Formats: sequence, structure tokens, C-alpha cells
Amino acid sequence: MDLHAAQSLVDEYGAQRVTEALAPYVTEARRAKIDAVVAGRMGSVHVAVEAPSDPHNAAAVVRSCEALGALGVHVIAAEGRALHARATTQGAFHWVKTHHHAGLQGFLTQVRRQGFALYGAAMDGPMPVTRLPIDQPLCLLLGNEQRGLSRAARQACDGLFFVPMVGMSESLNVSVCAAISLYEVMRRKRALGGAGGPTGEPTGEPTGEPTGDLGPEQRAALRACYYAGSVDERLVRGLLGGGGSRDGGPGRAPDTAPNTTEGRRAR
Repeated sequence: MDLHAAQSLVDEYGAQRVTEALAPYVTEARRAKIDAVVAGRMGSVHVAVEAPSDPHNAAAVVRSCEALGALGVHVIAAEGRALHARATTQGAFHWVKTHHHAGLQGFLTQVRRQGFALYGAAMDGPMPVTRLPIDQPLCLLLGNEQRGLSRAARQACDGLFFVPMVGMSESLNVSVCAAISLYEVMRRKRALGGAGGPTGEPTGEPTGEPTGDLGPEQRAALRACYYAGSVDERLVRGLLGGGGSRDGGPGRAPDTAPNTTEGRRAR
């Protein structure tokens, strides 16, 4: 069950009910892992790729985002399920929210509505990635592997940035650029406890812990989603959709004992 399907389930039944129904089927070690991951998730940092030619590059961006703690990934004007190449994502799309946009305008409408500043990666950008402002929600936009960002995308950005390089190569693979840029942004935000000062610079010492920025209700909902993603989908449907009412307890459980192994997980 991917994160969008799990979120629909949580929206329908509520985070508490989903968590309580599935907890007996999730091992203690798995629950501890989920708690640690949820605590480090950042909803205020997204990454987007415009018109990727190679679906494996877009899928690699998903994997980097999941590993580094970002919660949202967008792909714009790509063919097929560009973010879901299983061999490359290693199942990471189960744990991050992936968004497919038919065109640039739909993407811009969504991120603007959610209050994100938009900064595009470009070799001729005037700002190094180390100076990106982090005092508000931020979406990093990367372009096509050969053409880079489109003219319309560049004009829509609040600013352009580059990754400093000292070698002979003039550019980086798009997924590598995404990983380096995201790591730098996350490093600085975590040093602030998930927030930023008025200039976007750290205002305190790094905590040493993966600090996220989700509120209590957001963490509870995401925890419930991750429980749903950790067990067989048939079990989830049996427990929550097997005849129980929305205001009552969970539906009748299948005649099976709780699973003693950890559920499906990203490798």
C-alpha cells in the first residue's frame, strides 16, 4: 500500500483507529523504527523534477528524498509512472508522498497554494546551494537531464541556485544534484530544530538528532500510514473494512494470528 492509499484510509477511519487496529500486527522493533522515521520527517521540504527523460533518475530522487527525510516529491510532464521504478526506488514510494503533474502550471498551483518558495537548480544560477533560504517551506526544482529547466520554469522560480564544483565536469546527474542539494538543505534545517531564523541561517547548535517539523496530528496520521504500509494490504482491508462501522471498533479481523515478522519495508 503506497502512502496515498494509506492516507485515504486514515482520512476515512482516523489515525487512532488505524494505529490501534494494526499495532498487534507490527513488531515492536518495526514500531520503534516507524516512530524514529516519523520524528525526522520534514513536510516543509519538497523536491520536483521537470520532464525527466530517464524514469530511473526520477525514481532515484524519490529514494534520496525518503532516505534524507523529505516528505514530498513531484514529477512534472513525465511519461508513465516515473517515480515508481521499483528497482531504483527500492519501495521508497511507500513512505513519501509522490505527486504527478501533467504540466508545469498544475505543479505551480499546488506548491504556491501550500506556501512553498520555489528554487530551481541551474548551472548559471547566482546562488550556491549553501545559501538557499530555509526560513519558509522550500521546494527544489530540477530540470531535464539534457535541457535543464524550461524557460517557463526558470521564470516561475523565486531564485536559481547551483551546486559548487571544482572538477572538469560541467554538470551533475539530476538525481545526484537532487541528493546533494537536499542533504545541504536538510542539514541546515535540522541544525535549527526544523526551523530557520529570519535570514535562513542556523540560530543554534546542531541537535545531533534527526529533527523533523511535523505537528502532533501530522505525526499521528503519518504513523498510522506507515503501520498500514508495513503489513499485508489484505489484512488492512480485513481489519478496517470487514464490517466495522466508522464510529465503532475495527471490523472483524481475519482468523490469523498477528504477524511475527516485520511487514513490507523499503530496503
